[in-house]
Formats: sequence, structure tokens, C-alpha cells
Amino acid sequence: MNTHLSLPKMLKFSLISLSVSLLLGCGPKTAEEHIAEAQQFISENNNTAAIVALKNAVQADPKSSEARFALGKVYLDSKQYESAEKELNRAFEYGYEPSKVLPLLTKAYEKTGAYAALSKVDEQQAGLTSVERAEIGYFKVLSLVKLGKEDDARLLIEDLASLDTSSVYKGLTAAYVHIMDKDFDTALEALQALKTQSPLDPEILKLLAQVELALNKPQEAADVFKEYVGLYPDDLQIKFVLAKLLVDLGRMDEAESYVDSLLAVNDQNALLNQLKSAIKASQQDFATALKFAETGILNGSVDPSLRLIAGYSAYKIADYASANRHLSFIVSSLPDNHPALRMLAASQLQIGLTNEAGEVLERIDDLSKEDAPLLSKASYQLIREGYEKDARGLVEKSIELSDTAEDFTRLGLLQLSLNNLDGIVNLEEAVEKSPELVSAQTTLATAYVATGQYDKALELAAKWKASSPKEIKPYLIKGQIHIKRQEYTLAQKEYEEAAAIDSKAFEAPMALINLDLVQNRLEAATEKLDALLKRAPDYLPALAANYLFLSKNGQSEQGLQKIKELVAKKPQDIDARLLLARVYVAEQKYDDSLKVLNGFTDTSKLPKTYWTLKGQSLIANNMRSEAEKHYDAWLKIYPNDKEATIGRLLLLDSENKFTEGAEMARSFLQKRDDVQMQILLTHFLLMSSDIKAGKDAYEKLPAATLAMPIAKGFLARLQLEDKKPEDALPNALAAYQANPSYRNVVMVTFIYEQLKQADKGLQFLQQHIDNRPSDMASRMLLAERQIGDDTESAMRSYELAIQANPKNYVAFNNLAYLNLQQGKLQKAKEYAVKAVELMPANPATLDTLAQVLVAEKNYEEALKYYERAVSDKNVSEEIYLNYVDALFLAKQDVLAKRKLGQREFKEEISLKRVSELKAKY
Repeated sequence: MNTHLSLPKMLKFSLISLSVSLLLGCGPKTAEEHIAEAQQFISENNNTAAIVALKNAVQADPKSSEARFALGKVYLDSKQYESAEKELNRAFEYGYEPSKVLPLLTKAYEKTGAYAALSKVDEQQAGLTSVERAEIGYFKVLSLVKLGKEDDARLLIEDLASLDTSSVYKGLTAAYVHIMDKDFDTALEALQALKTQSPLDPEILKLLAQVELALNKPQEAADVFKEYVGLYPDDLQIKFVLAKLLVDLGRMDEAESYVDSLLAVNDQNALLNQLKSAIKASQQDFATALKFAETGILNGSVDPSLRLIAGYSAYKIADYASANRHLSFIVSSLPDNHPALRMLAASQLQIGLTNEAGEVLERIDDLSKEDAPLLSKASYQLIREGYEKDARGLVEKSIELSDTAEDFTRLGLLQLSLNNLDGIVNLEEAVEKSPELVSAQTTLATAYVATGQYDKALELAAKWKASSPKEIKPYLIKGQIHIKRQEYTLAQKEYEEAAAIDSKAFEAPMALINLDLVQNRLEAATEKLDALLKRAPDYLPALAANYLFLSKNGQSEQGLQKIKELVAKKPQDIDARLLLARVYVAEQKYDDSLKVLNGFTDTSKLPKTYWTLKGQSLIANNMRSEAEKHYDAWLKIYPNDKEATIGRLLLLDSENKFTEGAEMARSFLQKRDDVQMQILLTHFLLMSSDIKAGKDAYEKLPAATLAMPIAKGFLARLQLEDKKPEDALPNALAAYQANPSYRNVVMVTFIYEQLKQADKGLQFLQQHIDNRPSDMASRMLLAERQIGDDTESAMRSYELAIQANPKNYVAFNNLAYLNLQQGKLQKAKEYAVKAVELMPANPATLDTLAQVLVAEKNYEEALKYYERAVSDKNVSEEIYLNYVDALFLAKQDVLAKRKLGQREFKEEISLKRVSELKAKY
């Protein structure tokens, strides 16, 4: 046999042999081989690779106590304490030498906070050295104390005292007895001695710092913690404690490096962001402080001090909205007089939360002179927004703080705004302190003129002229007073002197024009006005006067054209556009006025004139929906503006929304006292039939108001409620004569009918309509009363009503009924069809048309309209019975009987008619 192999066969054999050897060479390593490999990695300080190798060892032999122990030790060295605790416990479980495992397991328990497990470690385990027993015992003592087992801890300390060792842990345990006894001074001495013995020991340093804190020595504690962190920078927990302690001590620059290193580990930690925000705020980097504070808040911090830092930082960078948001969050927990309240109030004033600012300022009692401007601003805003009652309290506080001329000027102006004439006294004080203060002089002079103290005003102006001869305002004031006294020559002298002082000021030339107009010197006024407009074609008072003058001469279009040219030239000039809109309103060109007013985009800062003119234009154009939106928008910006509130109340009144009107008027009166609003509240309460509240409101009206016709109308309604129509009549007539409104017409008519004087009521109605033929509502009221006795007159009244309003379906319906009664079926049908076209779902109009069709014996067609009418669940018993009658007439007896039985009738007239239908059919 040939023993030689061919080359291919030899190659094949070689490959097979190689594969087998490779397979044999790559067989799984044993646990021992993995452990050996791990030891090599550990010697190279490559703990990551060592952990992988030891995990492989555990996988190869899950119960290898040696692998578990080695893995636990590497985890401990790598500061992976939870994993270390797990593996060391397994090593102990699988029989690894306890004396080797327990010291390491104790450290793992201490790091993970497993105090219950640590308290059960046997420090007496055989094989442990005295040093190891001392260390384990110390940590066991700590765990027992934390678990509240102090008696067990003391017994353990006694046992540990007998150990024959100089280990620092024995000394630490002995020192801990003093801490448990709260003898911190002795503990401090013992720990300082231990530190001398072992200056680098971490447990000595940590316990020493804690004792320093217990002795209220935070500075010394911080220094010890710094020493510890310098030696053990990886202990993030102690670094965290140190960072917070340094911030609390105000050692911000020292704290910052520790905080930054911790933020590098976790930049979303709430407390770290709080510490960083405090550091940045102390460095006056408020924008950065706010950023870190808000990060801390977003990550769950509820610490009020963080909100305080955020609010303070936002305030310092003029972010008032953020300042308000953060400080409002904690305002209820801040004590009265806290400095943050001032910041909050100032921020709220900046963003328009005036009422809220007033409430905050009420909590500050220890106000200083520096707070006077803040109080004044808050008071001014409260008055401006209608919170007069709240403003009074702040103004009273301002009195005690006012010291400078500026303070007295502000105070005086505020008091006058509240109709408190003491304001004049404070303005006089301001002028005495600083005669050169123009605002005080001007305000005081205006107050003198307004209160008729002309002699004082003249004296003030004379002194002002003497001290400031180049100031034109005192001349203008004197001129104004002379006009009021009709001393025109003296007034002209003052105005001419003012004009000579400053040729570029237009107030004096304008005053001379007005002086000519007062004296009816029209030609001289015209010449001066033309000259002024040549010098100042954009001067709005002159343009307004020019328009008024020309309109009186029938040339209003020329005056209007000049204003339109200015608006075209300066479309951004708000005052010019408002003047144009005012002129359009004066000429009742409301569409043109709205075109001008609708051209404004940002209305939030427009003057009150805009809101007034637009409201007038919308109401005059009967644009009710747009008017409601306008007044709502006005009230949103100025929630207590009286004019806006009254405009909205008038709209509610026209819609008969009396309950809503009463609520709005009552809300307004909670903020400020106002007689006109008290009258409106009384009106709405009575109209909403809330008689008790209406009577209370009426009795609270000022005595002078009770003589007014509107109050007499209130009294008439109350007398009617008391069933005293005789007493009510003169009061109702007084109200009507002052305001011949439809409601007053109805009240007087009703009273005549209550007095059984229907003829007088008809005579009153007829006379009212003769005087006001366009009052269709009253004409309809008259027609209703004419139907019974004077059908022709009633029909004429309804025909006139239709001419005035072709959509008056009631008039069409009633005309159809009256013509049906007279047998004029064709006319009745025409009117009835028109009424149904206008109100196709109204049961009354459907019933009238059906009755006409029944009269024509067109029963099938009539039933179509009746079926629509009775689909309304609230249809009257009369119309329902008309339907049943029509069914019988249409020979639908079964359906008619069923329908008759489906409804329960309660009215006496209906029960009688049911009996008649049953008898008839």
C-alpha cells in the first residue's frame, strides 16, 4: 500500500489538524485563569479591565468566593459602592474568609448608607486584628446612633475600649461618647489630639468639622472641610457640604470653584444651581444669577430663598415681569416690612399691576423718606386706574414721609386728585421750599384758579414773575385769572409780555386769539390765527381753533382740510389723528372717524381720547357687537375707568342685562366712591326686580340726589311695589318729563291703568307720540291699547310702525290679526305671510297665518304651520288648542283626540275651551 499522500491531500490533512488544534487552543478559560488575568490588570492600575476579567471569572464559576471577593474589592477601590456591597456579601455567603471580607464590607455599607446591615456586622469575628475590630466597631457605633439605638452603641463603645491597639478608630470611638453626651468641648479636644497623631485621616477630619459646627464655629468647620476636600477631592458629598457652608458664610469666591466642579458632574442639580446663583448675585452678575436660579427652580427647588435671589436678580436687571413672578410666589410667606416687598411693589408698578402693588405697600410700615417716590407713583397709578379707596391709604402714608419740595408737590397733586383740598397746603409748602420748582408753581396756581382763590393765584404769579422773569407761565396764569374777572385789558398786557419773552412759544399767541374770541373780536382773532398758522402750521390748538371758527362761518370743510393735510403729512402723529377723528365725530361722520381710529395698531398706550371717540362712533353707528368688544378692551387696559364702565353699562342696559349691570356697578363702587355709579347701581337693581337691594341702594343715595328726576323714578318704582300707585304717579311724571324714555312711558301708562284711569293713559300715550312721532316702541304700546276700542287707530299705528321699521314682525302679525277680525282675508294673509318670513319659528306668527288659512278653509295648509308652531315645547295653551281645532276641522278626529289627551291644561279659559271642543266634536 502506498503510504505517500498527494499534495492536495496533505494540505487538506494539515488544515484539519490546524483547525482541531485551534479549537483545542481556544477553549474556555477557568475562573482561576480569569482571576490571574485580573490581578495582572490590577497591578497595572487598570481597574476597568480587571472588573471585566473578574466578571468573566464569576460567569465561569458563579460560586467562586475568591472571584466575588476580588471583584468586590476592585469595585470598592473604584468607588462603585453598591456593586462592592453586593459582591462582598456574595463572597461572605460563598465561604470566603470572614476576617478578610468584613473590613471591606463595613466600608461599603458605610458608603451606601446601609446602617441596618452595618449595625449587624460582627466585630468579634475570629481572624480580625485589633485594628480591624476598632475600625469596624467605630462605623458600627455610628450606624447604631443613626438607627436610634444609643444604648447598644454605648455598650459597644465600652467593649471597644478594651482593645489593645493605638488605632485612631479606638480614639474616634472614645471621642464619640462625648458627642453623644453633647459635651462638644471635650470631644473637640480629643479630636484635635487625634488630628495631631494622624493629620491626614479622613474620619478624624470629618468628625472634627462636625463638632466645630455643633459648637457654632462654622468658619473653623469650613476650614477643616477644606482641608479634607484638599486631601480627598473625590468625596463629592463632603465637597457639596463645604460649598453650601462657604456660601452660607458669604465666602463666595472660595465656594465658587467647588460649586463649579460639582456642576461639571451634574449641572441640573437644584441646590448647586441655587448656590451658583447666590455666588453670581454677590458678584453683581445678576443676569447669570437669574439664569442659575431659574434652572434650580425648574429642577424642583421650592426653597423660598432661591425665589428671593431670582426676584432680586431680575429686579436689578430691570426684568420686572420675572421679578414679579418670582417674588409673588413667596410674598405670602414674607414677613411684613421685608425689603423684598419694596422690590415687588416697584416691579408691579412697572408692569401695570397697580392694585397688587398697592396691596403690597400696605404691608410696609417702616417706610423711609426714600420710599416717598414709590408711594407717590403707586398712588398716582391707583387713582389713574380708578382704585381711589386704595390710593387714599397710600397718600396718607406719603404725608408722613414727604420732606422735599418734590415730595410735597407730588403729595399735593395726589390729594387734589382725590378732591382733598389739603393738597393746596402741601403745594404751598413745596413752593416755599423751592420757589424755582416749575411743577409746584404751576400745579398750585391751577389749584388756586380751580378753587376760585384768584387773589392767591395772582400773588403767586407775581412772585413767580419776579423770581423768573424769563418764564412765560406766570404771565399766562395771570392772564387766565384776569379773563375770569373780565379784566380783558390786563389779560392782554400779560399775554403780550409773554409773547415778547419767547417768540418760539405759541401758547401766548394762542391765548391772545382766545382773548379776542371771548370779546367777540372775530376779525382780529382771524388775523392772529392766520398769522399763527403761517408760523406754526402743525400747531394743533391753532388748527382746532381754525376749524371751529370756520365751521361757525359755514366753512367747516376748509378747516377740516388743513387737519387732513397734516395727518397725511405726519401719519405717525397720534395727536393729529385724534384731532381729525374728533372733528369727524363733531360732524357726525362716524364712518370716517372709525377709519381714522381703526388705523391704530397698538392701542394699549393710546390716550383716553381714542377710547372715548371710538366708543361714541361705534354706538352712533349702531355697531353693537363691535362696541361691546371695544369697551371690553378698554376695561381690560383700564379696569376701573369710569367712562369705559359707564359706556359698557349703557350697552348692558340697552340689552336688558340688568343683573350683569348691577354686578359691574357694584364692583366699581368697591374701588371708589361715585354718586353717578350709585345711581346706576340703583337703576340696575330695580330693573332686575331685586327690590330689596334696590331699596337699600336708593336709601344710600346722597340727600341732594333724591331730588333729581331719575331718583324720583326710582321712588315711583318702589311705591308701585308697595302698591301705592297714587303716590307713584307724580314721581313717575317727574322722571318722564326729565327723560321721556320708553321705560318711563311704560311706567306712567302702567300707573294710570293701576289707578283705573285707562283713558288718561291713552291720552298720555297719544300726546307723547304726537311730540315724538319717531318713537315706534311707544306707538306699538299705544296700538296694543287701541285694539279693543279703536281698531282703526290701532291699525294706523301699526302701519306707521311698519313704515318706520319694515322688519317689525309684531306690527305685521297684529295687522294680520286685525284684518282677519274684520274679514279682510287677502290683506290679513299678506301681513301674516310677511310676519312668518320675518320670524319663521315664532309660534305667534305661525298661529296667525294658520288662522287665516283656516278662515279660507285651507285646513291642510294651516296644519303645516300649526305643526311647526307646536314643535315649540313652550307653545301657549291657546295656540295648542287652535291646532287641535284645526285637526278636527280637517277631519283628523283620531289625531285630534290623541293630541288633546297628550297635554294637561291649567288655565281656566283653556279648560272651558276643551269642554267646548269635546261637546262640538
